[in-house]
Amino acid sequence: MLIGKQIGPYRILSRDRLADRRCFYKATHIERRETAALLFLKRPPRQEDPAESQFLQKLALYATLDHSNLARIFPIEAHEGLHVLPMEFMHGTTLAERIGAGPCDFDQALQTAIQAARALLEVHENGLVHGRLTSRSLFLQEGDQVKLLDAVLPYLPLNLVLHDPEDPESQDTDLPAGQPPLLHLSYRAPEQVRGQPGDARSDLFSLGAVLYELSLGEFLFTGEDGAALDRQIQDRELPRLISVRPQASPGWSRLLGALLQKDPADRYPSAYELLSDLEKLNYGFSLDKLAFRPANPRLTRRGFFRSFTGDPEE
Repeated sequence: MLIGKQIGPYRILSRDRLADRRCFYKATHIERRETAALLFLKRPPRQEDPAESQFLQKLALYATLDHSNLARIFPIEAHEGLHVLPMEFMHGTTLAERIGAGPCDFDQALQTAIQAARALLEVHENGLVHGRLTSRSLFLQEGDQVKLLDAVLPYLPLNLVLHDPEDPESQDTDLPAGQPPLLHLSYRAPEQVRGQPGDARSDLFSLGAVLYELSLGEFLFTGEDGAALDRQIQDRELPRLISVRPQASPGWSRLLGALLQKDPADRYPSAYELLSDLEKLNYGFSLDKLAFRPANPRLTRRGFFRSFTGDPEE
């Protein structure tokens, strides 16, 4: 049983959840008097193993990042024969909990989107892809500061994670009350559902789903089983937000629609363009045009008639 023990400079306080993982422990660093989240590993990752080597490279890269919207992850430590991955412990609420409390007002959703997009931009520009972004990956701290969690953990091979054999609850994967049982799978982009590797645009689809849910006040893809959930993600066409929440601005609805396009080529190509449009909305502009052109734009009535006259679409 790890709880209650002192391991190196850490005293283990309790088992805790970090994003979609239940095998983290809340601990206090005795010397620094800081709270940390600890993940125990069976052994240190090996450079000769391709997957483990990739994780080490991504971890070393992420540890150099210093951004106000990114939770810190520190290098692996060894104490008393145990290997520990320390992370910043979050105080506040996840966006999944905020979604369950009902619709967000437009300004709060917009400020959340801006901070989350800044975090993703920092991650993507440094050669990382989150790949498993969910509403539990984004944490809302006091003062409404948003923190992106676990940006490097998707690269960690699961066989390296140490579960406490004396703590049966460490194996427990039940989700918090009021959240769909498959929530950890319901933010995948359609291409990820089809088995393709995720990229920056996949992360933006996941973010779009979180923001749509914040504005709607309910979870989007909630299939009863994995197959039903996969069909929803790939086939369900979401209405424009303004049609289900008339008080939403047309620009906000248009932006979310671009994030949630099924084809990656029709989504925002990067968080940079997304941030550009978010800042326009933040400064009160109407966002009549997006900061990018989709590869397969929908043909509007005006565009239909322009195709006969030869005039370019505006």
